[in-house]
Amino acid sequence: MDDKKKELRGYYTTARKAIPAFTAERLSARIAANIYSLTQIADSDLVMLYHKIGSEVDTALLMGLLLDSGRGVALPYCRGDGSIGAGRIFSPQDDLKAGAYGIMEPAERLRDNISPSKINAVVCPGVAFDAAGGRLGRGGGHYDRFLKEVLGSAFIIGCAFDCQICGEPLPREEHDVAMDVVITEKRAFPEGACPAITQAAEGMIVWGGGYASHNESESGGGSAEFKDFDVKSTVA
Repeated sequence: MDDKKKELRGYYTTARKAIPAFTAERLSARIAANIYSLTQIADSDLVMLYHKIGSEVDTALLMGLLLDSGRGVALPYCRGDGSIGAGRIFSPQDDLKAGAYGIMEPAERLRDNISPSKINAVVCPGVAFDAAGGRLGRGGGHYDRFLKEVLGSAFIIGCAFDCQICGEPLPREEHDVAMDVVITEKRAFPEGACPAITQAAEGMIVWGGGYASHNESESGGGSAEFKDFDVKSTVA
């Protein structure tokens, strides 16, 4: 199984890195709007995000939307023993510092300032996901151990570009935690779970701060026709 996971990690990491930076920025904005439209986000007081590493989906826009709406935002940090902790932040500019691995984390003064039991939703990165909510991480099981702490109390959202969705079930071990929903720029698993994507299927795409018609190409080009729309209106 380890060899299979290694092969899959290589394949899906390469696929993600192949997305041009400009396109990745646009797709990340769509994904942010899709996640923000979830009922479970509307019902959440505290949402745990992550800060992107390399070519991962950028959550900066989603972070801004949540903070502007008055919702709490927490981010993970890596402890010395390899486990993951969480800290609530209030200003990305003031409250995030580079951690031991160069990943932006809550400043030391904010670490463990909230209990994991208070987190209502977790937006989780991954190398690949499948339609059943299976997740393939970077290895080590750090996220899975943290997710077990909030399992049953937090809604777990897999966040990925569509090229990271595996058409077959991913290898799964006993310690692996499944996502409640997986969101990409154009699909949700299970189908119908995301209001913004449902709207897109009816002829409109939510893209950043506006709707774009389907004549926009998936590569980020094309002649998208925008209509005035505030992404915040997707939730009550």
